[in-house]
Formats: sequence, structure tokens, C-alpha cells
Amino acid sequence: MTPVTFDGCFGWLHAPRVGTGGDVAVLICPGLMQDALLSYCSLRLLADQLAAAGYWALRFDYPGTGDSCGDGDMRDAGGHWAAWRRSVDVAADWLRAATGARRLVLCGLRFGGSLATVAAAERDDVAGLALFAPVVRGHSYMRQLFIEGQLKSGRPLVKDKDFEYREFRFSPTALAQMSKVDLRQAKLRPGQKVVILARSNATPVQDCVRAWTAAGVGVVSLGWEGLEPMLRHGLTDEYTLPDFTGFLNWLRSAVPAAGAHTAGPPALEPAMLRPPGCIETPLRFGDDGRLFGMLCRPDRGVTETVVLICNAGRDPHYGGARQGVALARRLAAGGIASLRMDFAGLGDSLGPPGAENVLSHIFANRVPDIHAALDTLEQIGFRRFAAQGLCAGAYHAFHGALADRRITTLLLVNIPLFTLPGGNVLGYLERRSLSPLHYLRKLALRENWVALFQGKLGVAATLRAQYTNALTRLRSKAHGLARWLRLVPVQNFAGRALETLAGRGARTLFVFSPGEAEIEAFAREFGRTGDGLRSFNEVAVRIIPGMDHDLSKVSGRYTAETFMVEFVAEHRPPEPVYPPRHRNAALA
Repeated sequence: MTPVTFDGCFGWLHAPRVGTGGDVAVLICPGLMQDALLSYCSLRLLADQLAAAGYWALRFDYPGTGDSCGDGDMRDAGGHWAAWRRSVDVAADWLRAATGARRLVLCGLRFGGSLATVAAAERDDVAGLALFAPVVRGHSYMRQLFIEGQLKSGRPLVKDKDFEYREFRFSPTALAQMSKVDLRQAKLRPGQKVVILARSNATPVQDCVRAWTAAGVGVVSLGWEGLEPMLRHGLTDEYTLPDFTGFLNWLRSAVPAAGAHTAGPPALEPAMLRPPGCIETPLRFGDDGRLFGMLCRPDRGVTETVVLICNAGRDPHYGGARQGVALARRLAAGGIASLRMDFAGLGDSLGPPGAENVLSHIFANRVPDIHAALDTLEQIGFRRFAAQGLCAGAYHAFHGALADRRITTLLLVNIPLFTLPGGNVLGYLERRSLSPLHYLRKLALRENWVALFQGKLGVAATLRAQYTNALTRLRSKAHGLARWLRLVPVQNFAGRALETLAGRGARTLFVFSPGEAEIEAFAREFGRTGDGLRSFNEVAVRIIPGMDHDLSKVSGRYTAETFMVEFVAEHRPPEPVYPPRHRNAALA
């Protein structure tokens, strides 16, 4: 796969092997927000398998999404629907021009299916259309977003006002345009081939099948079996990606990749994006270039400081609600470079050979990946290194700094733990923050007694978690008092680790949401307000009102970004300002 850019959008071109490709190209239109995050690795696998089957494949980010240029407003581009609809045509035209393909298959997931269907109805080069769990009615989709937005904000929506949700700010006009989308009204062309892979055979899907079949379109409905990882997967353990066998069999039959291409990959310009104040270039590194990151630099002068932005959970490198992109571009505005990277088996970084279709464990050892990123950044010319992470990403940044002395600044947002417990990590995280009173209240419910006797409740695990919880809190308070009185040295792992980092001159910023669960692990070790950190130099703690766990609220995220940018810049020596020099970098 080759990184590409066009019209301010970022994408990946997956090319068939020489001698195996035909004249058909597949354009993959992703979903939005959580749909895009959950399906990111699945769509990468799909594009790889399409290329292996002889089809050119392009997946890309719409304007204002993923790595592409643009923000969440899109008013200057005519609104979200207009900008995204136009980007599908631009991507389709680019794909044909780059590969020489004569026919296209548009493939869309969720709201991407809506965009793909409208494009297929208006273009004369679309031979096939594949819809994965498509949004048939825009009105229903927007209503779902309204409900989620109200639950998240705790406030009712105001009619005829902008709607802010995750990375987007929808104007009333944009909301109206998206709500009017109804695939049942799409006028597909006779002879086009369509496959619908839906989670249920609901009435709107049946209506589409009937309307399109009556218009002379060849429509096939396939089940959702094997595809659930596109929209839902485990939070921590390794997880196998979807099985696309049924779809690929349909495609080979409905729109075969006729002919064969004998030339090598098309000659493409080096991929580069220019958001305001930034230059962004894709970077391949690690063994066989299997790891990926997006290098973001200020568009003026040269900086020797770079921040390594780690994956938050299983989100791809751009982050949930694009928090990785937002931070990178804020840093660039402050004269600081960054690399938002994917750990192995996440986003655009491949796992070990033979495990390319597996999402890696959220708490797998990431130190080798961090080493590889720092080695490459050092070769490029960077000399001062910071690491940032949210949730599990903060855990990995913390351990990466312990293992690599080159990291001298840490930005840790809502770090969930400092060391891993044995057994089920997710269960441990869920149980440890619940008080014994919580479980006593649950025993008052009849269904919980039934579950208890049926063995569905993990009694032993719960008791162990509560015992560990109480014992750790007691030890933490005792050690905190003893350290404050200077009667004992630091004894817990987190304290020893910070002592080690401070001894190297490293600086650490802890940033927390105000919720109890977010700060629970930190409070155990150092107290909620960081009283146990009095003996540590260069450690700061910020609790930010209004900030949520995953930085999906713009106001809280902006405040957190401000603290982080200022913390990195605070002790940064003045940087020389001169035209960018040539760097011998492994830029893809």
C-alpha cells in the first residue's frame, strides 16, 4: 500500500501485483466518527484483499476527517455533505487517472454507503456498488447522533443552532442536507451490480432492494456473518478482523477484474499535506517499514523538538474525535513537530508476519515500536523527544520513557494504570473503581442473585479486586505519609519510576478529567491532588473541568492541548529559524 494525497485529502492506494490486476478499481468510502474508528483496520484488510484479488483499491479520509485537511466546521467548503460528496468524485477521478482503470466499484460503510450510493447514481463509470451496514435514511442517522450528543453534553439541543458532536460542528443547513438523504430514492442505473451486507434485513433495506431491482439493477443481499468486527470488537485482547470471503466471491462474479495490467505501480508524487501552519508527510519505519506514522512539522523554520503521539486504545493514529490531529497541528503552530504513530497491529501499522488480520492487544509491549520511532526521528535530525498518550497510550508513553532515555518530556492524559494486573485487564479496570457498597446494592436485585448461582458473576475476581483495592489504598496512604515525613524512600512502582525519570531530568505532566475513574490509579499512588509528588521535581498535575475521558468535547480538549503545548515549550531552548534543510528521512 502506498500513501497518497489529492485535493487536501489523505489516502492509501493498494495495488495488485504486476500481471494480476485488471481495469477495475474499488473506491472505499469509510464511515464517520466511531464507525470510522472501529472499522479502520478492517478496511485496510479489505483493501489488501482486493489488491490480492486483482483490483486496484483506494481508501481515503474525507475533508475534515482522519488525516485530511479541513476542520470540523466545513462552512467554507459548502457544508459537510457538499464537501464529502465532492471528495468522493475527486477520489474516484484521481483513482481512474492514477491506475488507468475504466470501471469503478464504490464500496461504502455506514454513512459512507450513503455517499457511495449517491455518487453511483450520478456517475456513468460505476459498474458495482457494495454497501456494508448502510445508512438508508439520513433522518434516522442524524436522530441517533442527536440523542448521543445530548447524552454526552447533558443539554437539550437548541433548534436552528449549530450541533457540536465529537470532531464536528454541523450547521443547521448541513443537518438538513444530511437528514434528507434517503437511499430508497436513489436512481441507480440499469445494469449496475449491487450487494448489500446488512446487520439485519430491516424494512428500509428491503425497500432499497425492491426499488433498485424494479429499475433493472442487479441486487444481492448477503448476511452479516463474519463482519461484526467492522463495527464492534473487544477492547483489550487480540481480535481477529472480519472475513470478507462472501463479498469477494460476489465481486469476482459480478464485476470481474477483466484484463491484466503489466506495468508497475503508477508514478505518484510524494504524499504531502499542507494544513494551515503545517507540513505533514507519511513516515514508514521499523522492520521492513511495517510501522507507520504521520510526521507533522511547522511550515516555517526547523525544530529539533518532536512529540511522539501514541495510539489511544485501539483508535488509529489520528485519534478519537481527531484528538491526535488537533494536538499535532496545535504543536506545529507553536513551532513543535510531532509524529502521530500507530503501534504494530493498529491503524496503518502491520502486525507480525502472518498476523496482519489481527488487532493487537491494547496493552501489548510497545517499547520496541517506540524505540523504532525514536531511531527514525533521530536519523531525520530531531534531538529532543517527548511522548504523549491518552488512556492506554499514556501507559505506553510512560513505559516507553522508562525504557528509552531519549524521551525527556511526558504528557500523560487519563493514565489508567502504571502496572498491569494479572488476568483480565478490562475486568480489573472496571471492578477496581467500584466500592464495596456498590456490590452490596447489587445484591438487593433478584436477577443478580440468579446470575450469582448460575456462575455468571465473577465472585472470586470481584473479591480479589476489592481486596487489592482496599489494600492498595491503605498502603498508598501509609507510604504517602511516611514519604512526606521522610521516614521511608519511595517504594511503589509508580513512585520509583517517576524518581528514575526525574533523576534523568525528565519532566512529566499528568492531565486528568474530573471523574473519579480517570484519576483513580494516580490517586492511589500520589493522592488525588498529587500530594505524594511533593518530593519530585518537574512533575505537574492538571485536572480540567469539562474535559471528558476521550477528549471528544472540543472545549475540554482545547484546554488540555494548551497545557500540553505550553509544557513542551516551557523549557525548550530557542530554536534557530531558517529554511528547512534537507533531511535523509524514510519518508513514504
